[in-house]
Amino acid sequence: MAYVIVILTAGLGGFALVESSSSYMIDAQRENVLSSNAYAGQMFVALWERDRGGTQHPKELQDQIAGISDTGGTERPSICLLEETAGYDESSFVNSLVTGQQGYAFLGKNGATKLQVVFRIDLSNSPYYIETLSDFTEAFARRDRLIALYRFAVLTIAVFSGVVLLIFSFFIAHPLNRLSHAVNRMTAGDYSKRIPTHKHGTGSAEIHQLSVGFNTMANAVEETISQLKEEVEKREMFVADFAHELKTPMTSIIGYADMLRSYDLNVEEHREAAHAIYQEGKRLEKLSMALLDMIVLNNEPVSLVPLSSGELAHNLRTSLRFLSEKYGVEIQLQMESALIRGEPVLLLSLLYNLADNACKASGAGDAVLLSGAVRHGCYLLSVTDHGHGISKEHLDKITEPFYREDKSRSRKLGGAGLGLALCRRIAHLHHTDLFFDSIPGQGTVVTFELETTEGVAGP
Repeated sequence: MAYVIVILTAGLGGFALVESSSSYMIDAQRENVLSSNAYAGQMFVALWERDRGGTQHPKELQDQIAGISDTGGTERPSICLLEETAGYDESSFVNSLVTGQQGYAFLGKNGATKLQVVFRIDLSNSPYYIETLSDFTEAFARRDRLIALYRFAVLTIAVFSGVVLLIFSFFIAHPLNRLSHAVNRMTAGDYSKRIPTHKHGTGSAEIHQLSVGFNTMANAVEETISQLKEEVEKREMFVADFAHELKTPMTSIIGYADMLRSYDLNVEEHREAAHAIYQEGKRLEKLSMALLDMIVLNNEPVSLVPLSSGELAHNLRTSLRFLSEKYGVEIQLQMESALIRGEPVLLLSLLYNLADNACKASGAGDAVLLSGAVRHGCYLLSVTDHGHGISKEHLDKITEPFYREDKSRSRKLGGAGLGLALCRRIAHLHHTDLFFDSIPGQGTVVTFELETTEGVAGP
């Protein structure tokens, strides 16, 4: 559309300029003829007054005028009567002329165009007409040739520029069309589409930059979609695992309860059924409390306060004594003195759960080490065991809810697969993460870092 507007504007403007120039040349030539005719009329009057006796015929004066005015050919002035003027008829402009008045008209005949200029003079009560005929055929032909040449030039330029613009537009529009196609593909759900960003074929620098930006956006969108899909899969797996975890103890509770209701049991069988119901009930309680803890940790803010590592070690010794007796494992604490930032209850729960997992992975008589030391401005805490270890393919998944490397062993030990998920959440609340280093058959080391601080330890 813009191209058509430019061509029309340039064409019409140029045509007006050519027409104006041609008209100016024709008007200048016409003014010369008018001036020459008027001069011839004045000379006729002067010669007539000089020859008061009227001895000379107007035709003789005509020859004198032509000689004096140095005109000849078709522009030679002639002195004639009304009927003798060229192309005379009743509608001719000559009929309307009055004495001292000049008029003109263009006459066309046999493909020729002539300018007829007539000047009326009344002498001795007789009207005389000074007529000049000038050939304008070449002037009009020159104007027509100039206009035709201009039209041809405009048409040629329009076609040539149109072809060039079409080719140029193709090279400009091709990368944009490719980008539009990629956008449509992405809109349809194909997030793998990318725009080539090599030097050739991407168009201008702006389009190249736009392509790079599109690829960056596509990468971010694809990564986000992938994360959302993974999150949805995790939630679906969480729901499935949670339903499965509920199903097993509930089945046992219902089965033993039905046994107590439907059969006459002796004291020992009655005690065993009641104990089974109690154990499965405790298992459900533990599962519900763990889920509640995860919900609370996800929704409530945590305030980190200065905390003495010595106080943390003292509380750990009290809490871990039960684990040592339960699993027959020696628990060792080596805590370097420092002031750290943390939430005392959550931090104690984190270390207790890590120690509990380490004890479960260890055999009777093995040692589990909890150590803390200042490293590079941070306080590095680690839990080390020498148990069965974790294979590499399981390391990235062990902190997912309900995930268990050895399901049968975890069930036997009463685990629901939520301990490490809670530990990781607590670590995130302390602006850190859990790092696992494990060798199957040799043991596992879990580490995380805490911020150190200066000031007075919290309560």
